[in-house]
Amino acid sequence: MLAAIGGIVAISTGASAADLPAYTKAPSPPPAFSWTGFYVGGTVGAAWTKADVNLNTVNGTPALEDPLDIPNLNAFGSPHPSQTNAIFGLKGGYNQQWGAWVLGVEGDISSFHFNPTVANSGNPFFVTFPGGGSAQMSTNVETSWLATIRGRVGYAVDNWLFYGTGGGAFANVKYSNTYSGVSPHGFGFEFEAASVSRTQVGWAAGAGVDYALTPHWILSAEYLHVDLGSLTAAGLVTTGGAPTATMNFSTKVTSDIGRVGAAYKF
Repeated sequence: MLAAIGGIVAISTGASAADLPAYTKAPSPPPAFSWTGFYVGGTVGAAWTKADVNLNTVNGTPALEDPLDIPNLNAFGSPHPSQTNAIFGLKGGYNQQWGAWVLGVEGDISSFHFNPTVANSGNPFFVTFPGGGSAQMSTNVETSWLATIRGRVGYAVDNWLFYGTGGGAFANVKYSNTYSGVSPHGFGFEFEAASVSRTQVGWAAGAGVDYALTPHWILSAEYLHVDLGSLTAAGLVTTGGAPTATMNFSTKVTSDIGRVGAAYKF
């Protein structure tokens, strides 16, 4: 009797075990995104750019003006034009990841069109020539491209990379001006012209964030401040064929850039 009951229990237990679902191992989590590797892509955004022009006039013989009027003429020829323009370009770089920290280097080149012209007219000689002095000054500052090469230091959180960046900036900067006027010590109409074009070397620094949309495609948003240093030029003021002064100009171009981009990681 006991043997029969034991057999029935064994058969029931076996049937119940057969009805249980088989154990399935939980799927492994997807591998964490690796930022290590080369990438290339493009950017688009806006640049808020400013040129600070400073004039330093040095009298010649005969003098162009009374020394008391030199500060007025310097201020007259020192405009600060600004302009907002679209900026777009190409970029490429390499990242190396250690744990959550990422070090990299990135280079880019962009279309960077800044081309304001400021025209002033008036009488900057009002201290010693209040009734009849006059002057006209036209100033132009121009850029067409911008390139940077920068180091990057970032911290990765899942598919996000938050980073700071800094390095060198390069751009062709052109400056030109013309002056004409009648001054207290002149001999009639005076004229001056100066121009210079040079590839300026400055610096760029900023911060940004990258997001890995897929194992290969990366979206980005970035802010950069660019300082292209000072560009100098000089022009000789002549009146009646005689040099009366030298106008020395210094022009500094800075820009604040906000842009977004997309890149393909190999």
